[in-house]
Amino acid sequence: MHSRYYHKLAFILCLLLPWLHTNAQQFDPFDGNAAAFHVKLSRYFKTEEDEKAARVLVTDSINRFKADTAWTLNNLAAHLDTYSRLLVAIERHNQYFRLRTYINKNDSLARQAYNQVDEVESGLEGITGRMLLQPRFAAITEVQLKQYQLTKYKFLLSKAKEQAVHSLPEHDEQLLGKVSDDMIDHLTDRYDNLMSSITGDSITIKNKKYSPVKIWSGILQNPDSVLRRQVSEAYYKAYSDHAEVIAAALIDITRQKNILAKLRGYKTATDRVYGRRLQLAEESVKKMLGEMNQYADVLKNYQRVQANQIKKQTGLATVHSWDASLPMGFTWQPLPFAKVRPLILDALAPLGDEYTRHFAALLDPANGQMEIAGGPNRVNENTSVGFIGVPESLYMKSYNGTLGDVSRLIHEGGHAIHEQLMSDSRIVPSYKYGPSILYEAYAMFNELLLLDALEKQEKTNDGKAFYTKQFLDKLSHEIFTSAEEGAFEQGLYDGVAGGTINTRDDVDKLYAGIMNKYDSYFPAEPQRKSEWINKRLVFDDPLYNVNYLYAILVSCKLYQQQHADPKTFAVKYTALLKNGFDAPAADLLKKFMGFSLDSGSLLKDALGLMRDKTSKLEGLYAR
Repeated sequence: MHSRYYHKLAFILCLLLPWLHTNAQQFDPFDGNAAAFHVKLSRYFKTEEDEKAARVLVTDSINRFKADTAWTLNNLAAHLDTYSRLLVAIERHNQYFRLRTYINKNDSLARQAYNQVDEVESGLEGITGRMLLQPRFAAITEVQLKQYQLTKYKFLLSKAKEQAVHSLPEHDEQLLGKVSDDMIDHLTDRYDNLMSSITGDSITIKNKKYSPVKIWSGILQNPDSVLRRQVSEAYYKAYSDHAEVIAAALIDITRQKNILAKLRGYKTATDRVYGRRLQLAEESVKKMLGEMNQYADVLKNYQRVQANQIKKQTGLATVHSWDASLPMGFTWQPLPFAKVRPLILDALAPLGDEYTRHFAALLDPANGQMEIAGGPNRVNENTSVGFIGVPESLYMKSYNGTLGDVSRLIHEGGHAIHEQLMSDSRIVPSYKYGPSILYEAYAMFNELLLLDALEKQEKTNDGKAFYTKQFLDKLSHEIFTSAEEGAFEQGLYDGVAGGTINTRDDVDKLYAGIMNKYDSYFPAEPQRKSEWINKRLVFDDPLYNVNYLYAILVSCKLYQQQHADPKTFAVKYTALLKNGFDAPAADLLKKFMGFSLDSGSLLKDALGLMRDKTSKLEGLYAR
């Protein structure tokens, strides 16, 4: 019965493939008007000659600013005002060339100019940072802030004061950069190069050989369960074969990060990173990761519901992780941009008129703010491009109408509108920069609203189940995968510092111990014991993963607040976005939205939402 089902479905798919390919070729997301979906660079500078002339002027101004080292309390406000003005001016060039290098990665002149501008801006940031580290500025009192018209720079000065505690003399910083930072860069480059070269033992399918690494993600939706397992096992083995070398690199990176943190006066690397990125104490983050263990049943219950549906539809007696991505009877149809724009604006309507008005302008091709139509030599990136007082743009490598493309559009567009609102409010330019947990929380919130709107508009039971599952996949990944990765990295840094993690086996055991708590599939899949190898951020941007956990918890809280009090939510939320980052994240959330990052209810509320959505999905599957 099972084999007949798979062979029949595989046969049908083979018959459909030529039609699907032809249909995909015929689909035009821009209805013959792709040229309108390229950005207007003249929004930044009217001509290239204008840009060159402006760049000379701002570079000269920054050089004069750097040469003036006579900073006193009397002229500190004037210096910071000048710094802010120059920062906006140089960022216009930075964003202009950033956009050009995205559009054409082979544009060597744009790349050269971008590097030059970046160096000039680094010089501006560097001199300002060094001057603010002076003891007389680090000791500024509340009375002096008012006396010298420095109130608006209070948070900037407080951050400089905190940094001063952990700063080394300039000579020592340069030495560390040459020795330890270069070593870490070498180790991460070695990891990245090795990962790029891994192909694994070839798999033969219909007399043709394939690399399991290259075909794995596509095979997960193949109806042949034997093939899915075969390719998955080969895929995991491909990386596991290199685990000894990769574990050694990871342990060395971890050791170096701990050494650097201690040299700067922190207890550990985790203490340093959590304080700087999350603006939370290490004990608080550890407590959150520990509490997550109590809620593993929420993830396992969702996996149970999904596994039961897969069994029901396929007849499989046992479901594995490589079966979990099988289609469940509803297929997303590519959407042209003309249909996506009203869909997104409808989804974002709960955020208020001001927010949606800005988003409507962003998505209007006549305004030239989007660079999404694709083309040759483009950088594989999706991002907002802008700054305070600088035109805002949205870049995507391409838009092809997939659900992923629509999600990226509303996510990255959310970043762009956030920056636009801050710019409209004329905040201190330095307050554009804030903790990534809030940046990502606001953008993820948009994704949740999109999936919510899609599910409400859908008429069929299968469609509603599809969008509910997409919502749950988002929650389960951002909450539980982030918790797994956060606990893994915390355990790794603690273990390396304590001398208990020294080998590949030690790393495998740490990872398996965490995954066995959360993932109901993992205990029966020993092939995955070195799965940590593919956690690229663990190597390339250590200790970043836990940001996503906090970000989605904030997103879920915003989602629940909007549903509970739609009349007042938009006003408070827009005010939060406009404010910028002139205080720690926890203080901003408390001030504008009435909750804090340290709140235990934050975790319970998010998991309550996941439980509700899981129950809803189970009910839809039962119909």
